[in-house]
This record gives sequence, C-alpha cells and structure tokens, in this order.
Amino acid sequence: MHRFFIDPEDTNNNQAILRGREAHHLCKVLRLQAGAAVELLDGRGAVYQAEVAQTGHDVFLTILSREIHQPDSPSLTIAQGLLKGQKMDFLAQKANELGVTAFLPFSSDHCAVTPPKEMKRSRWEKIVLESCKQCGRPVPLQLGEVVHFNTLLAESTGYDKKIILWEKETESRLHDIGPPASSLSVIALIGPEGGFSKEEVNRAELAGFLPVSLGKRTLRAETAALSAMAVLQFLGGNL
Repeated sequence: MHRFFIDPEDTNNNQAILRGREAHHLCKVLRLQAGAAVELLDGRGAVYQAEVAQTGHDVFLTILSREIHQPDSPSLTIAQGLLKGQKMDFLAQKANELGVTAFLPFSSDHCAVTPPKEMKRSRWEKIVLESCKQCGRPVPLQLGEVVHFNTLLAESTGYDKKIILWEKETESRLHDIGPPASSLSVIALIGPEGGFSKEEVNRAELAGFLPVSLGKRTLRAETAALSAMAVLQFLGGNL
C-alpha cells in the first residue's frame, strides 16, 4: 500500500486533504484514482487508513480508521562522526528503519570531511521521510544539527546510559551492557573513519560515557554504526 505524509492540521474527523508534493506524487507520479486505498502518516504517531475521494491540485480522502503508535522504549540516540561520501545518507536511512530515536552528526579530531551545507542536511531529511514511507515508521527520527564533539558531550547530560564505541577498548564489549530498562534513554557515540583520539575518549569518560568495543575485528565506520544500532535495539527489545 502506498504511504503519504500528511499535515495533522489537514485531518478532520473522517476527512483529510493531501497537499503539495505529496498530492503531486499521488496524482501525477502514481496516478492513483478515486477509490484507491492509501495509508497516511502525520509524523506524530497517528496512522490513518484512507481512501482517495477526489484527485486534483489537492487530494481529498476519506479516513477509514486511525491508530496511534507509541514510540519505542528505551529510546536510542546515535551520535555519528561525519563520514565521507554518501555514508551518512546510508546511516540516516538505516537508523530510521531500525527505530533509532535521534541521529546526531558531529565533527571531531579525526573527521576527514567538513560539516555539510544546508543542502546536504535537507537531503538527509528527505531520505528519512522516504524511509518512513518504505518501512511504515509513523514518526521519523530526529535529525540533529552538526555540532562539535565537545558540544555533544556538554549536551549529553539528559541520558540514562552513555557509551562510546572505541576499537582499542579491551575489557568491555557492547553486549556486556545488558538489556537497558524500558524507561531508559541511551546514547551511543560512534566515530568517523579515523576513529576517536585517546584524548576524546578520555573527555567522553569524564562526561560519563563507558568505552565499549564491537569485538576483536576492526570494522569500517559504517559497519560499526549499523552493527551498534542493531545490537542496541535488540538488547532494548525493539528488534
């Protein structure tokens, strides 16, 4: 079934109006006609089963049912050091598919790329929304502004469990943290291609982060990030 994002203000009782780009996609690209069944996401947790009533510049729909989805618990925030090429596109998409609550890009000592321009961020936002339509996620992940590593540490006080992935950690592995309680909020710091410097790990520990590794193999940055997301969501009961 085709899915579309709708402004919550454009739903009223059993009626809804699809406007702008989403209306254009329904009419001109998919060429759906009156009577077609669709699913509407309002980005706040409401999912509507609806039927197209009238097409045109705006699309009028009849709402057949409404369901409210609760966010995953525990919540998982992934803070990712900036990566080269389209790797950040890939990770934003996969983080959304895996149910990550927030995705926070940051720059650090070993980042090989400069902070992206607004155009790049807009691309990430579009990728996340398209991912929601593909996987049926009612609420897209929160995409943070690019900040420096030190700023990220200073703003991490509100999390219940904090970890930093470091390939040189020899005592603690990711699975050792155990299943987090359902009420907890978890943040995981994952470095860029060059990893974290020893000084950065020290600063993270002072900010309350626990260094952990993903095992004896050295993984590519994007592989480490994807693995950490999956393991943490599994431990939290969200996979």
